[in-house]
Amino acid sequence: MNVPVNRALADRMAAMMALDTTSLADGTYRQPVSDYADSAHLERERDILFRRQPLIVAASSELEKPGDFRTTDIDGVSALIVRQADGSLRAFHNVCRHRGTRVVDEESGCKPTFTCKFHAWVYGADGSLRHVPMADAFGGVDKNAHALVPLPVAERFGLVWLGPLVGPAVDIDAFLGPIAPVLADLAIDKGGVFRFLRFTEETNWKLIVDTFLELYHLRHLHAKTVGRFVDGRAMVQESHGQHGRFRAPRKSFEAVDQATLTDDLFDEHVIDVIRVFPNAIVIWNRDHVEFWTALPDRGDPDRCIVRLWLISPERNVADADRERWDKNWDITYGTVRAEDFPMARTIQKGFHGGAQDHVVFGRNEIGLHDFHAALKRAMATAGG
Repeated sequence: MNVPVNRALADRMAAMMALDTTSLADGTYRQPVSDYADSAHLERERDILFRRQPLIVAASSELEKPGDFRTTDIDGVSALIVRQADGSLRAFHNVCRHRGTRVVDEESGCKPTFTCKFHAWVYGADGSLRHVPMADAFGGVDKNAHALVPLPVAERFGLVWLGPLVGPAVDIDAFLGPIAPVLADLAIDKGGVFRFLRFTEETNWKLIVDTFLELYHLRHLHAKTVGRFVDGRAMVQESHGQHGRFRAPRKSFEAVDQATLTDDLFDEHVIDVIRVFPNAIVIWNRDHVEFWTALPDRGDPDRCIVRLWLISPERNVADADRERWDKNWDITYGTVRAEDFPMARTIQKGFHGGAQDHVVFGRNEIGLHDFHAALKRAMATAGG
């Protein structure tokens, strides 16, 4: 972490807390309801944001040993990601080259080879076709021509990106740009996945991301839960190209002697919420990281697929520490599922009622301004 930058942030947060305020945009932001509810708009998003961008799909620690794999679905494309013997990652369409069956049904595991259940065609971890039963019945199969079809994959800072699924390749370092050092500071690559969960929600994918980008609701919706730990004022918003971050004080921040606030102590008394374009939220919270992704559930603007990873600072949590990490999980997942996402579901239903054609993001909801402006720029650049 950068000591002078943190010192300046601490001074800025303290000043805003003294005034009972937060970072403010120049004006309000009108966000069209149709961006959340219209099927045609979602189809453009699927093409521009989800098929033509790299997307976070895993933590590196889930794919530690040769043969470790994870499967994931993005907009109807089933992908298989496998750690190679040389330590690199490769990704493939999870589709047998014989009849198009899904090769691997498991979400994760470790295997030296992958066998299609339909006719037992066998593929190596490198995607090569290794074995075809009754090969003479096919007039001699060209195994090189029938390997699994590759997909782009990249690994940075303990996170794994898949894609683009279509269109030109993307340089992952150029894509991350100024958010790269922010992610590097989190040291996700040194930690491990304590728990992972995939579930569906009956709301638009953007409302999931919206949930994490403002603290205005903290005093009200979360008064008895996370609102006891995070202040809700003095949020400092940063734009990092198409990505973004805000830093905000925990309740403990106000009691610290600002004159003696060291860099390490600063990190103890703030949270970082990082938005990675287009659909991921990475949160640093004292001793751990959680990251969320939200994907459209194919062509339905009212449904999405949510994935959550809780990253502990050590690869494997000791048995003696599991109770503490179970509590972290309950706060992370339980609060959002019980309090935030029910709000998102009611919002989504309300969008179809005709009461309004736009919603208003206040000046104090600057993270929402930043997110939706980034989406609009990407859609406009691509002709969307």
